[in-house]
Amino acid sequence: MNPSSSTNLPRYAIVLAFLAAFSHPELLSAQNLSGRTGRVVGRVIDAQTGAGIVGVQLQVPETGAGTLSGVDGRYLINGVEAGRISLRVESLGYGSKIVTGITVPAGAAVEQNVSLEPKAVELDAIEVSAGAERGSVNRALDQQRTANAIVNAITAEQISRSPDGDAAAAMQRVSGVTVQDGRYVSVRGLGERYTTTSLNGARIPSPEPERKTVPLDLFPASLLQTITTSKTFTPDQPGDFSGAQVDIQTREFPAQRQLVYSLNIGYNDLVTGRHAPFAPTVGGEWFGFAGKQRQIPAVVRQAGTFEPPPSQADMNRMVGAFRNAWSASSEAGAPNVSGGFSLGGADPVFGRRIAYLFSGTYSRSDEVQADQIRSQALAGPGGTTLEIDRFRGTTGRTSVLWGGLVNLSTLVGQSSRFALNATYNRTADNEARTELGASENLGELPLRIDRLRFVERSVFSGQIKGEHELRDNMRADWSITASGVERNEPDRSEIVYAIQQDPATGAPLAPSWFSVSNEGAVRTFGALTENSVEAAANYLIGLGDPVSQRSLRLGGVVRATNRDANNEAFSISTSRLDQASREMAPEQIFDGRYSDTADNVFRVSPLSQGGSYDAEDRLAAGYAMLEFSFGERIRPRLVRVAPQLLDSLCRHVSLLLSGAPLPAT
Repeated sequence: MNPSSSTNLPRYAIVLAFLAAFSHPELLSAQNLSGRTGRVVGRVIDAQTGAGIVGVQLQVPETGAGTLSGVDGRYLINGVEAGRISLRVESLGYGSKIVTGITVPAGAAVEQNVSLEPKAVELDAIEVSAGAERGSVNRALDQQRTANAIVNAITAEQISRSPDGDAAAAMQRVSGVTVQDGRYVSVRGLGERYTTTSLNGARIPSPEPERKTVPLDLFPASLLQTITTSKTFTPDQPGDFSGAQVDIQTREFPAQRQLVYSLNIGYNDLVTGRHAPFAPTVGGEWFGFAGKQRQIPAVVRQAGTFEPPPSQADMNRMVGAFRNAWSASSEAGAPNVSGGFSLGGADPVFGRRIAYLFSGTYSRSDEVQADQIRSQALAGPGGTTLEIDRFRGTTGRTSVLWGGLVNLSTLVGQSSRFALNATYNRTADNEARTELGASENLGELPLRIDRLRFVERSVFSGQIKGEHELRDNMRADWSITASGVERNEPDRSEIVYAIQQDPATGAPLAPSWFSVSNEGAVRTFGALTENSVEAAANYLIGLGDPVSQRSLRLGGVVRATNRDANNEAFSISTSRLDQASREMAPEQIFDGRYSDTADNVFRVSPLSQGGSYDAEDRLAAGYAMLEFSFGERIRPRLVRVAPQLLDSLCRHVSLLLSGAPLPAT
């Protein structure tokens, strides 16, 4: 880390010193580290399905201490003598296993997950090391989650080994997934509107006013446990599933108390220290909140629908009330900065052990996209396509992303687990774009367009959930979730300058404001909010022994959603300025010299650009699903062939409906 690379390093040094002091064992640890015993915690799963196994007997042969696994296969063994131990794991219908080489710390806990193979006949116990067993658990989960044409998953371990800063970047590593604009996910070439998104199993709304998809760059990577992508429909999926279901799971608590913090500074030789167009900032926008100066002016809001039309004096006040920022400024890109902290563990509270996790993250980065091309397509002769309205430009963007989560969980006996999850994430993009091109509608008139745009988005979710093991072969879970999103695009500005020639000499003139058009100078204000409340429950009944892999699933969901979107745009135009005045910078044109009370220069008018609406949705749904397997040799083959048969059937039906001849088979 180079101290001269950022002027904010002293502040971060203070933060690090504070965290280092806070993380001192004398301040954090409420446990007696001088004790001679510790704890073993973890989860027992089925190696073929990845599901937790209830009622598994776990025993430490050296001391005889043991327990039975509870809800979702979780277990806790207290009073285990510190040092190296082994763990014997047995369950009816599964092969026994002995895990060796487990090191139990004094006064703390060690996490040890175990996977068991279903066996129709009891076999001799196998012996594995603790390190190898942890790997086998990961392989068992990955094998289930990445089954062909069904599910792909990215785990926290994979994310931690990559430079991905958010969920969208991590999704680029999933096969068959395309990430558009660095945030929108489409699966197998289908449009983004065919993908649904959930957080901790509950549907979350989209902050985009005219999009169904959820931008995944809202979720910092350091707060994620897994990202699971389901590519095949099953009855327990949402009813509007048509392409893929992306489920984001936030991090769970660690087995023992941990405080982790980090600070990273990045250098991009194409951006850092190099001059590029960047948008001016207002107030504390470094934290993702728009400054008050960006709000729609009160005099404009009071005009309502401009019926009756406002007076010239009111229009002059409107022009002076808009924030006088139209042009990008050439600035040197700053280093990318990110940091985060996480505090988690499991401690007794009022006589009950509570598992907890508090985590937060923040990042700021500069990005430059050069030589961008924007154009439109026009149908040409003979089925050809013509390119019109071609513009080439550069965009400079400063992005802020931060978020935090709180997860609490406790076990009631061995058969019930209750959890509280809360998360809030926020992102803001402050960008400036300058482009040059020609307009087809204006006779190929050369134009220069400057656009400033600030977009802030946030998503929050609060969830209470419970998991219950009713019997050895019956399991139920439920959840109540309140979630919401906000998107605010305040005071977007766009100004157009024409690049004309002297009619007498043909020499190029200085760029002048294209003031006669109602698109020559535009200010736009957009806002969207959506809130949702959802209650869901699922019930599973196992049919037969674990080897048969048969089960009946029942469930239902009730959801209420309200959405409010508003978009307002206003045009500033005039035909009363001379050439010399129109050649001035926009910050000079609108600084008040032409908008005094007695002036009769500018005209302000509202633009109809759509995007304003209110909507509500009420949903009640249920499902029933029977799962069974014909055996290891048949089930994978059916999984691979079924999508091909479905695609072929759809093609044949489409040809029949269109009257076209069927292909030879």
